Amino acid sequence: MSATAIPSFRKSQESWDASILPGEANPIAPLLDLAILQTNVQGAYVYRYTGISAEATVAAFAGPEPENPGRSLPRDLMSLHWNRRTPVVLRSQAASDWRFSRFPELRAGRFDGLVSVPLLENSEGVGLANFCLKGGAPLSAGAVTFLINLSLPLGTLLAASALRGQLRRAQQHLADRKVVERAKGLLQARFGWTEEETYIRLRRLSRRSRTPLREIAGLIVESGPEPLWEALNR
Repeated sequence: MSATAIPSFRKSQESWDASILPGEANPIAPLLDLAILQTNVQGAYVYRYTGISAEATVAAFAGPEPENPGRSLPRDLMSLHWNRRTPVVLRSQAASDWRFSRFPELRAGRFDGLVSVPLLENSEGVGLANFCLKGGAPLSAGAVTFLINLSLPLGTLLAASALRGQLRRAQQHLADRKVVERAKGLLQARFGWTEEETYIRLRRLSRRSRTPLREIAGLIVESGPEPLWEALNR
C-alpha cells in the first residue's frame, strides 16, 4: 500500500453555482449585468430554492462576493420569503429590516437599499433575486419596474439550470457506478471473491482511507488490483 497513494478529494469553491455544467457560460449572468447597467443597483444576488423546503443557496451574483456563497441560508429566514409572490422595495435601511438583515449581502453592511423580487416558473416560486443599492443611490420608478419584470426570465433560467444540474449529477452517478462495477469485476476475476465480499472490501477501504469509492475503483481500473492488495485485505 505504501507504494500507491490514494489521491485526496477536494471540491473547489466557485462563485457561480456548481450545478452549471463545466465550461458552460452561466445563462443568468447576462441578465444580472443588464440589471446593473440599466439601473443604479450595485449588487445583484440570485438565490435558488432547494427541494420543497424553505432552503436556498446562491445560484449567481454580480457585485461584491457574499459571505460563504456555497452555504445554505437559514430555513427560518427563507420561510419568510419562499412563498412570497410580490416584490419588496426598500429605498433605505434595508440592512436593518427584520426580513432581510440576515442576507449575506446586507449583513456585510455594503448596501442600504433593496429591491427583492421573487423568481417564478409556471407560477411556482423557484428562487429570489435581491438587487442592492448603496446608501444614497437613487432608484427611479422605471428602474424598479425593470427589476420586477426580471422575475419570469430569471425564474425560467434558474429552473433550467437546476434541471441541467440534475442531469449532470445523474450522468456522473451512472459513470461512477460503471467504474465501480468494472473494479469489482477485476477483483472477482483476480482473487476469486464473491460480489458481496468484493463490495464490502472496497467500502471498508473507502472508509479507512477517507477516499471516495469511485476514486479507489478508478485506481483499480487504471493500475490493476495488485497495488491495493494489502490494503484490501486489512
